[in-house]
Amino acid sequence: MIDDTGIAGEVRLYRQVADRVAAMIDGADLRPGHRLPPERELATRLGVARSTLREAMIALEIAGRVAIRTGSGIYVADRTSAASADLGAGPLELLDARELIEGETAMRAALSIDAAGLIAVEATVDAMARADHRATHRDADRAFHLALAQATRIGPLVRIVDDLWSQMFSPLFERMGALTGLFGDPQDNALVHHRAILDALARRDGALARERMQSHLVDVRRVLLRNPVKGDGG
Repeated sequence: MIDDTGIAGEVRLYRQVADRVAAMIDGADLRPGHRLPPERELATRLGVARSTLREAMIALEIAGRVAIRTGSGIYVADRTSAASADLGAGPLELLDARELIEGETAMRAALSIDAAGLIAVEATVDAMARADHRATHRDADRAFHLALAQATRIGPLVRIVDDLWSQMFSPLFERMGALTGLFGDPQDNALVHHRAILDALARRDGALARERMQSHLVDVRRVLLRNPVKGDGG
């Protein structure tokens, strides 16, 4: 079970915001079908970043408290369907960790990778290029990042990267990715980034590998920050 608390049991920020929104719904006795204020207005009212609010609303949707309707808005759901959920780290928190860790992993991999390691990484890029649906694409994506970690020959680092990827299959990340289009189409951008990183590895250029990995993850963040509810006032 994934814990939804942070360091030393501190409740994650998006969970705190989700609780505040739930209390607001209950306090105002809002009925199912009631449309909540636009994202921008609600974030200002709560004094939080819109990205945190977005994670909170998705957590509430998974818990059955709200319904997110793309192109329309966010509505109060039938509260009798509410269920608790252990959602773990928020998607943007995970990306913070990945930017810190995987950038350095790519740099170290470029400096230590051997011919067999390059072949292993290239095989994952080829697998992504051949992927014909979301599951095989994501499998190849994960294999690419693990192959880079393995190329460093640092066992604990491989386990850290593997754990980060395991958390990226959480309900919260899955829903946010689906809403923002991260898991749409063949994701050619990811393939372009992976090929660029592979090129840096082949050059044994650590600084370039780090730069291209961070650029890749910044692009993932950009997609996740798209507004999934175009009709809510932006």
